[in-house]
Parts: sequence; C-alpha cells; structure tokens
Amino acid sequence: MFNWIREKFGAVVITLIVGFIAFVFIFYGVFSPRSTRGLHEGSVAGVVNGDSISLSEFNRAVNQRMEFFKSLSGGGTKFSDEQLKAFRIKSMVFESLVQRKLMAQEAHKSGMQASDEEVKTKVREMPVFQKDGKFDFMTYRQVLEANNYSPGGFERSLREDLSVQRLQDYLSKRIKVSDTEIRSEFLLGEDKRNVKYVLLTSEIGKKGVKVDAGEIKKFFGDKTKLNLARSNFEVKKNKDFKGKDFESVKESIAKDIIASEKFDEIRKVNDKIADEVLSLLSIKDSADKRVNDVLKPYGSEVKKTGFVSRLNTSLPGIGEVKELLKDAFAKNSPIDATNGGKAKKYNTGGWVVVALVCESQKPDPSKLETKKRQLLQQIISRKGREVFEAWMKKIHSLADIDMNPSVVNDDV
Repeated sequence: MFNWIREKFGAVVITLIVGFIAFVFIFYGVFSPRSTRGLHEGSVAGVVNGDSISLSEFNRAVNQRMEFFKSLSGGGTKFSDEQLKAFRIKSMVFESLVQRKLMAQEAHKSGMQASDEEVKTKVREMPVFQKDGKFDFMTYRQVLEANNYSPGGFERSLREDLSVQRLQDYLSKRIKVSDTEIRSEFLLGEDKRNVKYVLLTSEIGKKGVKVDAGEIKKFFGDKTKLNLARSNFEVKKNKDFKGKDFESVKESIAKDIIASEKFDEIRKVNDKIADEVLSLLSIKDSADKRVNDVLKPYGSEVKKTGFVSRLNTSLPGIGEVKELLKDAFAKNSPIDATNGGKAKKYNTGGWVVVALVCESQKPDPSKLETKKRQLLQQIISRKGREVFEAWMKKIHSLADIDMNPSVVNDDV
C-alpha cells in the first residue's frame, strides 16, 4: 500500500497523508544537507555510503509501519507483539530507508538534488503550516514540537523526497514504447478466461483431521502449549470468541492447534475432497450444488475468478498457480470446458485447487484505438518498475551499508 501511494501521488505528497502509514510534517528553515548527517539526533540505525539513518528517523518509520499492520484488522482483532515480530517490520523498514537514501544520493550525484530554495518554498506551501491561507511561524513551531521532530532531520527528509521524485521522473521519461508493444499488450490483455474453482487450504483441510481426547489432555499438560492456547484466545476474543471466557473454548482452541500441526493428514484430507470435487465440477451451474454439498462441512464453496487476462500473474481468490494459468491459456486447453476440457487438480504449497475454464473472451480489434492511452501508461508503469528494480539492484550491490544490529533487530 505504501509503495502504491508513493507511486501514485509522489514522494512529497506522502508527507501530507494522515492515515495508516504516516503522519509527517515538514519544517520551516533550511539546513545544509550534509552538515549534521543526523548524528545530533542520537544513535543511528545504520549508515549508507557515509550517510546516517538516524535512530529517530528509523523509529518513526517503524511506528508508522506498525500502526499500518495493526489497522489492517479494521479496529477488530489486534496483532500480538509476537505476530508483529513475525512480519520482520524493522528489517523491512531499514531496507526501505536504505533504498530511499541510495536514491537521494544518486540524485545528488546526477545534479538532481533539490535546492535550499525549493525546500523552503515547499515548506511554506504546506497547508498544515498555514493560517488564514498564509504560512504561520507559530503554527509551524507548534506542529514541530507536538510531533517531536528536529528541524535538521526533517529538512533532510523533505530534501530527499523532492530529489527522489525528480530522479523517478527522469527515469520514467526515458522509457520508450512502440506501436508494436501497444498492440501486443492489447492482444494479451483482452484475451481473457473466467475460471471456476474450488480452493482447499490448510484451514479447510484441518477441519477433517481427527483429534482424540488423549491428544487434548497431553496438550494442556504442556505449559508452553497452554500459553499458546491462551494467546490464541486473546487474539480472537473480541471476534470469534466474543462473550466467552477461555475455559469455555479452550478445548476447541486445542483441537484447532493440534489439527493444524498434522500437515500430512491435512494434505490427505484435501486430496480426498479434491478427488471428489474433481468428479463433480463442470461448466454447468447445476453441478455447483452437488459440489457445494460436498464442501459444506468444510466451509468452502465453488467460486469464479471473473475474467483474467494473459497479463495476470495470479488469479483472484487463488493466488499464483503458474501451471493453472498456463493450462487456462493453452491453445488446446485441457481445462477449457467450453472446448471439451475437464476440471483438473493443482497442488500449490499447502493448498489444493480444482479448476476449469468456464468462459472465454477474445480480443476485439476495434477497441484498440480507444484503449491506446491506457495501454501506453500500463506499459510505461511496468517497464518503469523493471528499470527501477534493475537499477536499484546495481547501486545496492555497490553500496557500503552498515546496519546497527542492536537497533534493527526484529527479535528484540
């Protein structure tokens, strides 16, 4: 989401967004971009080619990312500290700050660094510092103090954002697209398939796994397991276990945890369900009821992806299953029920998918002209990502990056 916002609105606008990820302000006054290196703000999280990532900068970014993950529940279930650690947030944040620092350095080397005047102008334009439509120094000071930012640290951040945006614009303008590429994009994008499928996840499979009383007794005899059950209850008590206490649901929690650890049995259950579904699933909607009767005890049902094109790398509701996508668009597709194909079973990690193509849509050449502008932007966006990733990989490999393990440690 963060990357999407940055791509769509630009790095500078990020500083104005109040929401899941950031609440960032910029400050009046311009300082030399290389005068303090952030060292006055205390310890550093790391150093990139001599430029410090200050502790305050790192902690702000970590807190913003933490709030984002917590807000994913929509105000309902909250992630535990252990779950948040599992996201490796500190590592992700450090890498994103390293990338930003590298880009700012490249902008400086290429003569694209924002000037003092540009930074000052941008600060004065920020609505958050204005009163009655004009920049107000006292408002600026209040916002600065309330949000615990140092003028020097934030000025560097703003300068970097402006410089990075200029570099991104420069790279995107260098991308060229031919008419042949546009036509190819159109043909690939308009050749579509609708896939009918049944997805059997580990969550579904474990519902068919048997757990006996002896296993439950042994589970509660293990203090570590008991604490795991209590933690599970805390995570779900405001939703799945609302209005209930731990004692009333602890056995069902234990069964769920024990079943989830029986990987071979889960796989066997899913394979058995899949084989039964395989014999019933067809292009006819009337067949869906029979399949759904089989799936009802497991909380699953027949679904459709909706039309997807050859440009898709994953399928809605399913995810990335390369073999399935390949079969769906093959010249003589083995799963195209509109052309004699039949449902097929695909194993992907811990999941099993039974699928067939139920509808096909071919490109209409008459629509090419009206979609040219959209296709052009599509190609530029994709090429831009490819160019950026290759470029970033190169400068990252040549960079001198020192991480402070006592700060950037997800296990602490």
